[in-house]
Amino acid sequence: MSATNDPNLVWSATLDERYVIRVVRTEPYSGELVILDGDKELHREEVVLSYNALFGPDVFDVDAWQGRAVEFIDGRVADENP
Repeated sequence: MSATNDPNLVWSATLDERYVIRVVRTEPYSGELVILDGDKELHREEVVLSYNALFGPDVFDVDAWQGRAVEFIDGRVADENP
């Protein structure tokens, strides 16, 4: 099943035209933030889904997820290019 057809997919974005960031529901009010580079998974962490994200993600959650993804990717790029 493709990620776009996944009923548990809450949010997805692409960063720097390279990294795919997804948040997938794992339980009510919780999910996993997954960062991919192509097919390679770079990072996975638990996140909160405010209001159970029944009608889509909360804007404050999205802001936090974007911030965490940028922080992770920027750190990774900095480590690769000292």
